Amino acid sequence: MGLLGLGRGSSPVGLDIGGGTFRLAQLKPSADKSVLINYATIKTPEGLVSEGEILDVEGVAKALAGFWREKKISEKKVVVGVANQKVIVRVVEMPYMVESELRSAIQYQINEYIPIPVEEAIIDIQIISEHENSQQERMMDVLVVAARKEMVENTVAALEKAGLKPVIVDVSSLAFARALAENTPERVLQEEDEHKTAIAMVNISSNLTDIVVIEDEIPRFTRASSMGGRVFTDALVEQLGMTFDEAEDMKKRIGLPASANDGSDVNDSDISDVVQYKDAVQNVLEQEMIRFVAEIRRSLDYYLVQATRAKSIDKIIISGGGAKLKNLLQYLKDNFQIEVELGQPLHSVQLSKRLKIENIRDEELSMAICLGLAMRGVA
Repeated sequence: MGLLGLGRGSSPVGLDIGGGTFRLAQLKPSADKSVLINYATIKTPEGLVSEGEILDVEGVAKALAGFWREKKISEKKVVVGVANQKVIVRVVEMPYMVESELRSAIQYQINEYIPIPVEEAIIDIQIISEHENSQQERMMDVLVVAARKEMVENTVAALEKAGLKPVIVDVSSLAFARALAENTPERVLQEEDEHKTAIAMVNISSNLTDIVVIEDEIPRFTRASSMGGRVFTDALVEQLGMTFDEAEDMKKRIGLPASANDGSDVNDSDISDVVQYKDAVQNVLEQEMIRFVAEIRRSLDYYLVQATRAKSIDKIIISGGGAKLKNLLQYLKDNFQIEVELGQPLHSVQLSKRLKIENIRDEELSMAICLGLAMRGVA
């Protein structure tokens, strides 16, 4: 088991431990696309997970054990994702060397790249490309992943206490990008392109938003933000005095104001029983969305400042349950003035005929992480 390490065995379950929902997916290898043979979710009690980090190991273990029993999941091997601000992903340029030498060398240079003391971190690396620099020296780009040891150990402990066997600890941001790979062209960058571009992928879950930038089919930048979909619900609760359930309902049914460029405004007859709240709800959601857009923009601007090839972000692909917010896509298009589209993680797999889930398509946006983790398990 290891961060970015390859696990062994057949068809482990991809497990997304979210703040309010646990999701699992299991794939069966196929000559074409892998087949989704199992998918399940369970709501979890408040306070077990916050911003991607397990706060209550015993509570999560109990919830997971109950999850497996309730859904009758026989497979115990698990690929689990970690996603929070204690996970650092960097692409660094190094002189060419064999991997064994690289693993030794990186230990002495790691503090140049990550803000975690080496003795408190679990570190893994992957060589992603080779090239020559301007002095014709042979160089390579190395993906460096570092995570707080305590955070990873808590995740593993919760799984083991639940009777599960973690075979891979993966980075959730890399997992959802893997699941959305079908949405990207075969090559984002071409050597002959005068202006280099890249694609941003944004997964909006309940308590966390993961941002990944893909350049030339390679993830070159990741960042986790604590501004997940729940911030919109919490703002409605705080500013309009609603209960949490009322705020969730209003958020889903009313959504953001429609753009003048869209023409698909919310029809008041569709929300006739809550029409009196429409303006107030949309005002609160829009104020939070201004902050959310600024958060994404800061991350993308930071990436472009340090990027060696890409000069702009060409497209944004959105996934996660928070991507279902009404009029979100057009709002992002208007603000970023680039193409924005919904991810389609189910395009990466085939659906088993035995999969008895009527609302599987409604779940698609929320499945990106667990599907990407399951894909890692059959890689």
